[in-house]
Amino acid sequence: MGLFFVVVAACLGGLLSKALKLPSLVGYIVVGIVVGAILPPSFKEVSGLAQIGIILLLFSVGLELSFEKLSKYLSVSVFGAILQMVLFSFVGYFILHGLGFSSLPAIILSIGFSVSSTAVLVKILGDKGETDTIHGEIMLGWSLVQDLAVIPIMVVLPILAVNLPVGIIAPILLSLAKAALVIVGTVILAKIVVPYFIHLLAGTNSRELLLLASIAMALGTATITSLFGISPALGAFLAGIVISESQENHAVFAETRPLRDLFVALFFVTLGFLVSPSVIISNLGLIIVLTLIVILLKAVIVFIISSLFGYKGRTAVSVSFGLVQVGEFAFVIFSSALALGILGKEETSIGISVTLLTLIISPILYNSVLPFWRKIRNVTSGVPALAHIFSAGEHHEAGTEELKDHIIICGYGRMGKWIGRAFQTFEIPFVVVDYNQNVVQELKRNGTPVLYGDPTEPEVLEAVGIRNSKAIILAIPDRIAQETLIAYVQTVAPATKIISRAHLDSDWDKLKDLQVDKVVQPEFEAALAIVRSVLGSMGKSNEDISAVTKSLRLSRSK
Repeated sequence: MGLFFVVVAACLGGLLSKALKLPSLVGYIVVGIVVGAILPPSFKEVSGLAQIGIILLLFSVGLELSFEKLSKYLSVSVFGAILQMVLFSFVGYFILHGLGFSSLPAIILSIGFSVSSTAVLVKILGDKGETDTIHGEIMLGWSLVQDLAVIPIMVVLPILAVNLPVGIIAPILLSLAKAALVIVGTVILAKIVVPYFIHLLAGTNSRELLLLASIAMALGTATITSLFGISPALGAFLAGIVISESQENHAVFAETRPLRDLFVALFFVTLGFLVSPSVIISNLGLIIVLTLIVILLKAVIVFIISSLFGYKGRTAVSVSFGLVQVGEFAFVIFSSALALGILGKEETSIGISVTLLTLIISPILYNSVLPFWRKIRNVTSGVPALAHIFSAGEHHEAGTEELKDHIIICGYGRMGKWIGRAFQTFEIPFVVVDYNQNVVQELKRNGTPVLYGDPTEPEVLEAVGIRNSKAIILAIPDRIAQETLIAYVQTVAPATKIISRAHLDSDWDKLKDLQVDKVVQPEFEAALAIVRSVLGSMGKSNEDISAVTKSLRLSRSK
């Protein structure tokens, strides 16, 4: 009977989150809080199913972990994320302690508040088409490192529950050593056994067997790690990381996702059961103050760290605003701490409530990145030190003084580099503007004219001779940055031809409205290339193929 009410609550929560355009977990928890206040205790005993939910959640997070994303911005992702968590936890502890929390709960809450949500970031960046931007990739790498940082946190939690007055360092080191042993053993097993086993099962072409084996591996690893005194959920996370390195990882994720979604919904609804509405009402002022402190403190720390790593201006502001929310792993930490007796019910309710508020506020706050950056850039323009931080960053000599009737390429990623190579073949003069230090250094070594900076900054465009240029190519996927560039170029260099990439269908319409000279959508061009290839292989004449592609282009331009 209890399971029925939990599933119904999950459905209602999903509908609520969709209606308000919020992450699903927010709807699940909010409805869980409401339903939990109504249902008698006997109807809320589904903790076993909720435990499976958290195991499958961490298993799928491990499956989706991309070391390729980490490697692209390795230094800022790894060292930046770790430094941010340490600084936030340190400062957050004293703030929470000053607000009346005892030492141990203050430690747990500050650590939980230090992590950000990968799931929410993916949704925010995906909706805005900013996943492939510099700030988008930095944020995703940063949040993935935070996901990995949960491993030592979950290992240390049981030690903190013992509440040893002295000699706590030795048990912590012992637990970390056991965790390292389990991780090393898991990785070795992964390299020798898992790929062969998964490949063998995939060869049977049986979806049922692949699903059963994947779930068995997640639950089995969770059980084995629990024997070593390590969280079962952490074991499932390790199992997911192991399978993520196999070539069948996408198939495993596809098969386990529906089951994961069901049990994860149960977990978040039951998490709402832990929150007492009376606690929220009586501590509403504290919850709001804590939420504002968490958002402000996170934004400031992330901005400072981003600037130290050389990312300034709009990129640093975007990263700091994007990472202000508290992630879903905070729920895991808080619920585990409650089960271990480290947190009380009231403290857990406050922690969950603050996390929920940050998740709701985060997408709204991220929409204000551009106006906030423009305003603070204008305000600080008279102070050289601050102007340097909030402007485009460093402006290196690019050897562009003699360029005239040249072409400017903004962004030298997957699209820009092919354009550059074509220009080099025909010795067409061009200069690159990019905000990726690795790309800039490589181009400098090759003798390619390049300027390091944010192309949306007027002084950067002036430095590459925008007024004397023949054309500017916007090969960046960031629509907001594109609009900023287009407005400036059309104002100061109306004779310069603007060619822009469209990332999404909606971007195409917007760019055409801005009267851009040429709009190119890579996905649309790829579709036309496939159509030409398929029709050609089917014996269609060149005239018929040209007629079809022309018709598609005409329908696209309407």
